[in-house]
Amino acid sequence: MEMKRSLLQVIALLLGAISLVNCSGSPSCVLEGASSPRRLLTPAATATGCPTGGGGGGTCSSTLTPTDVLFGQGTTGAITTLAINTPVGTNLSLMCTTATATLGEMTVANVTATNKNFLYTMSTSAKTATIDGFAIGHVAPVTLTSVSVGAAFTFTGTSNFISLALQADPSGRFLTVTDISNNAVHMLLIDPNLGTLTEAAGSPFSVPNALFTAVATTGAFLYVSDQSDGQIFIFSIDVTANPALVQIVNSPFLASNTLANSPIFMQPNLAGTFMYTANSSSISFFTINPDGSLSGTGSPLSFVPEFDPQLLTLDNTGTFLYALGTGTEGILGFTMGGTGALTLISNTSFGGGLSVTDMLVNPLGGQMYLLIAGTINVYTLNPQSGLLTPPTGTSTFKSSSLNLAAARVQ
Repeated sequence: MEMKRSLLQVIALLLGAISLVNCSGSPSCVLEGASSPRRLLTPAATATGCPTGGGGGGTCSSTLTPTDVLFGQGTTGAITTLAINTPVGTNLSLMCTTATATLGEMTVANVTATNKNFLYTMSTSAKTATIDGFAIGHVAPVTLTSVSVGAAFTFTGTSNFISLALQADPSGRFLTVTDISNNAVHMLLIDPNLGTLTEAAGSPFSVPNALFTAVATTGAFLYVSDQSDGQIFIFSIDVTANPALVQIVNSPFLASNTLANSPIFMQPNLAGTFMYTANSSSISFFTINPDGSLSGTGSPLSFVPEFDPQLLTLDNTGTFLYALGTGTEGILGFTMGGTGALTLISNTSFGGGLSVTDMLVNPLGGQMYLLIAGTINVYTLNPQSGLLTPPTGTSTFKSSSLNLAAARVQ
């Protein structure tokens, strides 16, 4: 089994060395221009506890009734289920709910049509990708029930998979899997009742150097980043069509002529009016037009000292944007203006000096979960300022998965 590689390691392997900005001093932001300035992780040691790998002092509860849960995964593949803000006054509580899947990337699909949630994990080996799926129970105690009919869902490519992302459509209609080595994006349709997967008509779709995907807030358009060529490919979505994705007239969109500002990860704002991109050493934003096309110059936001964003996320209200840097760069937070411009939140970076490999906002608000060296850390998120405050105690919950996932269960 081949674990998901570090984003920058993969890009460096495929594109050669990337020139980075030489920086010093405290974090600040500079606008470029004339007028104005899914990780190769070392698995965490398996913690003791119930379920195996969950941590939490060896105790778990089968009676908790949380509104939302957080998922991690141990080195054995055991999935850990953590109750969010339950019982009152605690940050996370270990539930006895567990399942076992191949160790790899995780995502949750929240199916709007049926109000059902499914958890998926993906691993790759040579030319084959394997996805395990689980229906998430909505009654106490929360359950994880395999959706597989006899075997996990698999699909193959013509070359060895180098997949950076397993991502779910926000409406739970489909999963996307990018495969940079095969220049392809797989679109896997989700049965809204059963959670089983089928490859969409026309899938896999040809996209050079496909890295990450993003779905417009309207759910009508899919965006795929091609960092090698500084482009974003744009497709209209119709899950009943043949094929299911059709490239629009104004695609691909040239986001940048320079590698430092070429798009890697993408994040639309909640209003669906702007698309933010994490680049090799900057963040850009573009206008999303009604036809799904992008426009604007991007106005790249670069950093002194050096900061190399690889992931972006919004808080649950869509007020603040957070960027996860590589290595031990930590996280920077921003407020988003009416024009789409970003303003750095003071007293950042958060988690600087630590190896932060994933970030996920509490769906209920008020917290952000940072996966730091295989341990889940609960940071307080101030809803007025966007500031993140580190935990005062020592976290006991561990995850060897390549990312965290959350689901609403009540």
